[in-house]
Amino acid sequence: MSGGMVSHGVWRRMTAGRGGVISLLYIGSIVFACFCGPFLLPFGPTSIDLHHRFLPPLAHGHVLGTDEIGRDLLARVLRGGRVSLIVGVVSTVLSSLIGTVVGIVAGYRPGGTRFLITTVIDTVLCFPVIFLLLTLAAILHPGLVTIVGIVTLVSWMEVARVAQAQTVLVRQMDYVTAVMAMGAPDRQILFREILPNIAPAIIVSATLNIARAILLESYVSYLGYGIQPPEASWGNLLNNAQEYLESDPWLAVIPGFVIALTVAMFNVLGAALREAIAPGRRA
Repeated sequence: MSGGMVSHGVWRRMTAGRGGVISLLYIGSIVFACFCGPFLLPFGPTSIDLHHRFLPPLAHGHVLGTDEIGRDLLARVLRGGRVSLIVGVVSTVLSSLIGTVVGIVAGYRPGGTRFLITTVIDTVLCFPVIFLLLTLAAILHPGLVTIVGIVTLVSWMEVARVAQAQTVLVRQMDYVTAVMAMGAPDRQILFREILPNIAPAIIVSATLNIARAILLESYVSYLGYGIQPPEASWGNLLNNAQEYLESDPWLAVIPGFVIALTVAMFNVLGAALREAIAPGRRA
């Protein structure tokens, strides 16, 4: 009962602000459009029409125009959005799982274990993420699974830090100390006492990391190391459009705007969720 009341309270506070409502509506709309929209359009994302190249928006039934080989840009943007959202969500789920496990262990086990894990995290974080990402992408065969794996590998450290810090705080709480004094096994303490209490912070971190993962995929695909044509992603749509910036700017402006808006909305959602979970806290 109390868990339901807490969930209801979080939802009520999150939707009380304009930012939370707008971000939820946008994210729900873009997810629906990207996963269902391509099936409802009259033009496929890979359908080529050389007689209708570089059409501007709203010309000949193409809402957003066509690209250099006559493919419908709206269909390409929606198809690319599906790929980018899959990368963002799946890599965030995987990195959150890895980071949570590593962070809980580091926070719960003081001494050598914590020192070793913290050293590994700090060492990896010393490398600029984008260079590490590009290095891995250049070595490995590009593709959806590869990009998900690479983004996961460069994203779990931040979650681990959050989980570790929260675990250290929760471990010092009186009720956890009492459970430990009663001789409860570590598994029970970790999964029944600590994990439920650090979950809100992990969820907020994961929401923000989706936006970051979408950006990372866009960076890699824009530079040619990510999702490869003819498959579309928001990043490679920008890559393909860069040589037409002066003559046909909408080819770059439209996917760039969608990337920026989607990332912004996930960040707004994360901020709203953080305020809803801890209403007294300010970013």
